[in-house]
Amino acid sequence: MKGHYYLFEQIIKVVYTFWEVRKMADKYSDVAKEIVDHVGGKENIKMLTHCVTRLRFVVKDEKAIDEKAVKEIPLVKGAFHSNGQYQVVIGTGTVDKVFDEVEKQTGIQQADAAELKAIEASKKNIFQRGLKTFSDIFIPILPAIVGAGILLGIGNILTSAGIFGSESLVAQHPQIQGLADMIIMIANTAFTYIPVLVAWSAVKRFGGNPMLGVFLGLVLINAQLLPGSQMSSVINGDVKPEYWHIFGLKVMQLGYQNSVLPPLVASWVLVFLEKKLKKIVPDTLQLIVVAPVAIVVTAFLTFLAIGPFMNQVATVITNGIMSLFNFSPIIAGFLFGLLWEPLVVTGMHHAFIAVNIQLIAQTQQSFMLSIITIVCVAEAGADFAMALLTRSKQKRGIAISAGTSSLLGVTEPSMFGVTIPAKYPFICSILSAGVAGALIMMFKVYAISLGPSGPLSFTIIPAQFWAKHYLVMGIAFILSFASTFAYGKFAKKEKSEVDVATQTVVE
Repeated sequence: MKGHYYLFEQIIKVVYTFWEVRKMADKYSDVAKEIVDHVGGKENIKMLTHCVTRLRFVVKDEKAIDEKAVKEIPLVKGAFHSNGQYQVVIGTGTVDKVFDEVEKQTGIQQADAAELKAIEASKKNIFQRGLKTFSDIFIPILPAIVGAGILLGIGNILTSAGIFGSESLVAQHPQIQGLADMIIMIANTAFTYIPVLVAWSAVKRFGGNPMLGVFLGLVLINAQLLPGSQMSSVINGDVKPEYWHIFGLKVMQLGYQNSVLPPLVASWVLVFLEKKLKKIVPDTLQLIVVAPVAIVVTAFLTFLAIGPFMNQVATVITNGIMSLFNFSPIIAGFLFGLLWEPLVVTGMHHAFIAVNIQLIAQTQQSFMLSIITIVCVAEAGADFAMALLTRSKQKRGIAISAGTSSLLGVTEPSMFGVTIPAKYPFICSILSAGVAGALIMMFKVYAISLGPSGPLSFTIIPAQFWAKHYLVMGIAFILSFASTFAYGKFAKKEKSEVDVATQTVVE
């Protein structure tokens, strides 16, 4: 009898699951239909694609879009025009399902990346195109850097004393020593071999053969070369470097481990040479001529001039940023926290990805990253305050969803769907983030890598700073929540009463 009851229970569960999946599919289908209708119908859609959080439309006539109706659709957290595209914010995970339905209903296939890049480029100035190039190069390698950062944090947790008692976990449980060593080795690999990652991504972005980029990156960190970390010892005279003597030139055999800018510029040179050689070398000889010549010439120019020069540029940038934060740390922290989300809105934050990767590679720490991990929590505070203030069930759901997303480090649904449209929550959020940035610098809390933001950021914050870090995080959330709620509850109410009184006097 029990067997029959169990079988019946499993059948009910399967049927219920199928029903729920069907309901969700219908829901996405309805949302997709509404979006298509309000962007002017499928006849108005020229190209279609999506990113992690947004549907992206290239339309024929922007005036045909009913933006107000789009923003009122369930699941839609915001919408805006950018770079020749109409972008509808849906949210991580959900956007894929809605996109599939839009694609199915319109019959329009996902746009080719080259076509979209051409449209974006036509709408941008030189500075914006430069930022986009940085983004295209460094975004693809972020999973490796972030993954390494998390592993490095786990390794530090395992080997640091004072977290789980007076001794480290490794000391308490010697059997995990090997595991801790392996985790730290894996984590350090990403930063030591970062020239390989940068060269691969840069060569791919510039239109060359990515495998030549990998080859170039490996050349720049060859074990035969003097590690770049010993350059200071060379300058002090403690280490004597080896040289190649080429055409009367002395070329130092110096490696570029932990470097970002030298492989980036060298990759551009490599692609330039590769493309030029393919134009002049017969097709039958390209396989045996193009790659060897391009690699040798690029390596020679890099070891001779590009590498030393770009290393100096990287040092100036790193020292400049560190000097700014050291000269007036509290003001610098406040300004960085205040301006981070506006930078995200404009896309200028992409430039800081390369800067922070360079900082981590050279100094193993970044104050900017520790501030960034808290900015999203301030944004979440404003979201949850708006959820309490609104009387609309739909807007409350959007605010809660956006707040949850912000706590996990994804703030786009929040900014475009909740805080920026209402204006004052965004101001309260960035001011709170500024205060948090100032406190972070007062406590000298730094991050050891790129990685998760919000409550999960403990993996990239050294254990000795956890208490202070989460104290500041709590202050940022409470300050943003309280200021948004207070303004929305009282200041907006008073303004409404003044408007009514004014209207009565006029009448």
